[in-house]
Order: sequence, then structure tokens, then C-alpha cells
Amino acid sequence: MRTYGTLVLIVAAAAGATAEVSARPAPQAAPMKSSTSDVAPPGQSAGERARRLLDDALLALTTARKLSPPDSDVIARFRAAAEAAKDSAPALLDYAVALDRAGKLVEAEAAYRAAAGATGMDELRFAAAARAAALAIARSDEFAARSAVQLAEAAMPGDTDPWQLEADVALALGDVAGAQAAARRILALDPQDVDALCALGRAHLALGSPGTAKVLAQRAAQIDKEDARPLLLEAEVARARGHAAAEMMAVRAAAAADQDSPEAALALGRALFERGQTGEAIDELMRAADLAPDAAPVHLALGIALASADRKPEAGEHLALAARLSPLSPDPHYELARLQLDGLGDAKAALEQAKLFLRLSTRTPPPGHPIHALVQRCEEALGSRTQASVVQ
Repeated sequence: MRTYGTLVLIVAAAAGATAEVSARPAPQAAPMKSSTSDVAPPGQSAGERARRLLDDALLALTTARKLSPPDSDVIARFRAAAEAAKDSAPALLDYAVALDRAGKLVEAEAAYRAAAGATGMDELRFAAAARAAALAIARSDEFAARSAVQLAEAAMPGDTDPWQLEADVALALGDVAGAQAAARRILALDPQDVDALCALGRAHLALGSPGTAKVLAQRAAQIDKEDARPLLLEAEVARARGHAAAEMMAVRAAAAADQDSPEAALALGRALFERGQTGEAIDELMRAADLAPDAAPVHLALGIALASADRKPEAGEHLALAARLSPLSPDPHYELARLQLDGLGDAKAALEQAKLFLRLSTRTPPPGHPIHALVQRCEEALGSRTQASVVQ
């Protein structure tokens, strides 16, 4: 069942942190040697040098093409800034974001953890911990995800935001009881917390109680009528009940309630596409991509819709971008394989993408999965019969 949970687009929130961080100076720290940094001029303090390096790195990033991954020189600049101020949350977070956008997710997760463990600027450290948790979930690493939640709690002790992160992580891991416990701790302090109500509603939906989930969603919607999240939860409930019309009404209402919500635009675009309204779906998905240019789910959905509209070059661009933004996900490679074979007639490229899909899949696709027929068609087109070796 599709969900419209808060972790889906957390990459966009993390990547967007660069603009917020750039205005904040790095605290003074002892300089470290770096292969990419210059020796500080006489009279220049360590803090001034760290700020200069961070400013240079930010300038290099903001002058790059909007959706291009940062090149090695840009990443090196952020690394130099982080090394010059090794306990600076802004410098470490910007370095992590640069690695993240370049698709270096293992290094990015480590950098996010380092930023979360820095001193000061609690909200930035919390953002770093949240992104580290999302990356750990993408790797199916429960221990790493929960340890990232602990970093968030250390960054903002006594605040309810880490509890909300705990609830979201628990839902992503299928720990319904943990999600309920975290959400209820928040609601005990603030019965009108919209995030906690939605998390508790999703937990009830996972337990097979759509009625309770809907009541909680409606309660949250009454608290903040301009928040899309309760309406997206209502859409999930309607989908679970098989009420297609109610789901469509809910996602339209969500998109209207918050026109700046990429999650709502994505949900509406997907719903429209499922109902054959491809043109309007593409418009909504394009809007979602503008709102969250670094969100892989948005580019995946947009690429699929564009391919169905016979806009093959654009579809290929967005599917390739989805693969780059989420290098551990097999889904973009399956869609790229379909596009290469059926849209562009390139069986060799299609087979390469199919192999990537199989390699990245955490479980072997069952016998009826369409990937097997796609591989067979590729091999037939290439005059090869090596399907069994490819699957292995």
C-alpha cells in the first residue's frame, strides 16, 4: 500500500539545509591539514580561515547547475571547510549534503553523523541526525537508524522533535508499537500536535484500524486547515478501504491546502496518473520536482509518466536522476530498462539496467515478476540465452 509518510521527501529537506546554513558562521576551531586547503595567511585566525573555506565551498555549490551533482572540486572545498572547523555543525552538514547530492551515500551518512555529534546549533544537528536515519533506513539498517534517533535526542534533549523522528523511523521499520509509544508521549504533552496525530493514525492503519486512523486524521485536519499531511493520511485510509473517489478527493484537498508541499503534489500526480489523466499528472509531478528537486521518488514518478506520454528523452533524464539520487533503489533501473527496450529499442542498455535492478533488489524477484520477461526479451533481441546466469 502506498503511504505518504514524512520520510519520503526527507532528502529534499536535508539538501535544502545548505541555504539555511550558509548564512551562519562556523565557530572557531584549530585548523587541520588538508590536501585541498591553503595555508592560512599571517594574522588570519583559524575561525576566519574556516569561514573563508566554507564561503568558497558554498559559492562553488550555488554557482553549479541546479540538478547537477557537485563535482570533486566542490566536495573537496566542503571537506576542507569541515576539516578547518571539525566541530562546526554548519560546515559538517554542508559537507554531508554535498556528498549526499553526489550520490556518495555511505560517506554522506558518516558526515551527517559527525554533524549530529558536533556542538551548538541544535536544530542543524537534529536535521543531520534525521537524514542519517533516512539513509540507514534506505540500507535496511535498523541499528544505524535507531542510533541516529539517539543522536537526534542528544542534539535536542527534552524536545518533542526527536520523539517524532522516533515515531517516523519506527513506522518505516514496521515497529508499530514503537511508533504508537513515541506519538503518545508527544500527545501527552501537546494533544494538538499534528505530526504526532498523523503518526498515531498511520500506526492504527498498519494495525488494520482504518476507522481510528481516519478519526485521528480528521482531528489533525481541524487543528491546521492549511496542513496537507492530515489530508494525505485520509488518502491513505481511503486507499486501504478501496475508496478510489475518496482518495482522489483527499489528495486534491491536500494539494489545495498547501501548494508548497511536494508530498501533496507527488500524491496528486500519482493518483491522476493511475486514473489515466497523464497530462494533468505530469503537470503536478513537474510542480513536485520544482518544490523538491533532490527527491528521488518525485523524479521516478515523473519519469514513468513522461515515458507513458512518449516523451522519451525527458523520461530518461528524470529516471536517470532518480537512480543517481537514490543509488540503492532498484526501481529506477527497472523503469530505465523498460524505457531502453520498449521506447528506444536498445536491448543492450536495457539488459544492463535490468542487471542493476536484480543486483540492487534485497530479495530475489518472484517467478512472476515482469523483470524476468524483460530480461528474456533483451536476450532474445541480442541473440543470447543467458537468462539464468543474469538472474544469479
